[in-house]
Amino acid sequence: MKIIITAVTPTKATINGQPMAREYAEGILLPLLVAAQGKDHAGVLKVAKAFSLAGLPLDASPVASRVHSEHLTEQARLEARQRAEAQAHAERCRVPTPQEIAEKKAKREREALAIREHGARLRAQLGR
Repeated sequence: MKIIITAVTPTKATINGQPMAREYAEGILLPLLVAAQGKDHAGVLKVAKAFSLAGLPLDASPVASRVHSEHLTEQARLEARQRAEAQAHAERCRVPTPQEIAEKKAKREREALAIREHGARLRAQLGR
């Protein structure tokens, strides 16, 4: 079932080429279309998406509202997971620049020098 909603105004909406009162579309047509889909969540989601994209509220059908909000939540969760995976892969595959390599080497050398100096001070205190 393909639902085309166009020309939505505060008082009227055109659904599949038929102009009708917006209150009728929101209050009667939406629950009827959802009931016609039965337990077919994909069909209910198509109806809910069509009404939502047109700017019509889904308040008249709790089933459509729930299915649509669950779909949006799942989409957001999937996008967040994909974004996190992409960042993890990018970090894993990142090649350090020569500047970063030089900075890391200099830091290691400074730390090694500090350790050697500390050991030398301890040996000097103990008289060895």
